[in-house]
Amino acid sequence: MPVAKVTKDDVAAAYRFLLGRDPSEREISAWLHVASVAELRRLFVASPEFKAKLVALGSLRSEHPQRLSLDVPPILVDWQTDKETEARLLDYVTKTWVAIGKEQPHWSVLSADAFKSENMARNRAAFYASGAGDARRVVAILARHHLTPADRPRMVEYGCGVGRVTPHLAAAFREVIGIDISQSHLALARDVVAESGRQNVRLVLSAAPEFGMTEPFDLWFSYIVLQHNPPPIIAMILRRMFAMLAPGGIAVFQVPTYVPGYRFDVAQYLAAPKQGTIEVHCLPQPVVFRLAAEAGCTALEVREDSAMGYPWLSNTFVFGKSP
Repeated sequence: MPVAKVTKDDVAAAYRFLLGRDPSEREISAWLHVASVAELRRLFVASPEFKAKLVALGSLRSEHPQRLSLDVPPILVDWQTDKETEARLLDYVTKTWVAIGKEQPHWSVLSADAFKSENMARNRAAFYASGAGDARRVVAILARHHLTPADRPRMVEYGCGVGRVTPHLAAAFREVIGIDISQSHLALARDVVAESGRQNVRLVLSAAPEFGMTEPFDLWFSYIVLQHNPPPIIAMILRRMFAMLAPGGIAVFQVPTYVPGYRFDVAQYLAAPKQGTIEVHCLPQPVVFRLAAEAGCTALEVREDSAMGYPWLSNTFVFGKSP
């Protein structure tokens, strides 16, 4: 008997009954790749948030956050395909994000109800203030490698969205090039940059094959962006980035690399597209390392991060290019 796929209703029910709250669209998307409802239940009750609920009720002692076992099986991911299929995938992704950028621009960046269009008037300040933490992390990563923003003055923020982080980066770096796939996002980002008074920002539309990267840069940064592209597109973006990274340059980016039960079959994906939804995808670690090696880039750090939450494995990568 075939196993029924996990639905949005299954995920919503788990959140409501076990956590007492409704999930965000991003949280729903993060669980839809689980193989079955039984597996969803098993992983959900082992999740840090559910365990925190039990701790609060006195039913469970606090412990370290759950992590995936080291003996998990590989996931099957089509990340290489032909030019015609690449073009179809790019067209699909572009149309999706152009539509979302018009309908719910801020929510598409941070998928919380507070940042839906009808709520943004009272939450705008908090939304844009949150970008300061991202900028601080980039500067801290450089410092761990004995570098400062002055050492890598031209930076690219890939997936700048509505400018949540951009002005904060512009306060630290000499030149910031913000790139995004949505003209609606970029229009809002221009307003935010203008309000900040920063004169050192250039905003560029992402389009294949360059993805907005037309000249070398010293630092490339991307966070909670790449995951919203099918794996072949993530690979295309990273290959272009590694090629355009200047000698001695640094790349700092986050991407999910594993979740139990995930599979990407490009033919099946294109046969049943989910137009208009925010998707979450993986690119396995070996692929990331292979793309970096092709361009003469070396891993400086690979950190598990909290961008996705259990049972996803999300990594922040730091690569350096040989001088």
